[in-house]
Amino acid sequence: MKKQLSLKDKVRVKREEKGLKQADLAKISGLTQATISRIESGEIQHLRADKIKALAKALDVTVDFLVGSVERMSFDDTLKADETAQVIFRGYEKLSEEKRKQVKEYVEFLLKQRKKR
Repeated sequence: MKKQLSLKDKVRVKREEKGLKQADLAKISGLTQATISRIESGEIQHLRADKIKALAKALDVTVDFLVGSVERMSFDDTLKADETAQVIFRGYEKLSEEKRKQVKEYVEFLLKQRKKR
């Protein structure tokens, strides 16, 4: 059975996926860089609800993802938590079939580029 990711791992992984340094995440979330560091080191394992909400918003994830036992967010949760995903999805709905195909091909291209890194 696969080990569940802890809060520290989820914060670090999501921060790195977004290309943020700890100081960047601190600024966006309103937490201090020291607090982010202590979370990622495992020193802090529980946060007040307002801090968890701010961290989840800054990382474009749900509170349930950060503190829950889920490894990945569902599509619906991702859409709710990520403003960029909302804009993309709403725009996608308005595109022609040909333009949708181009979007799909571009996303596939970006994913291949990411794997090469």
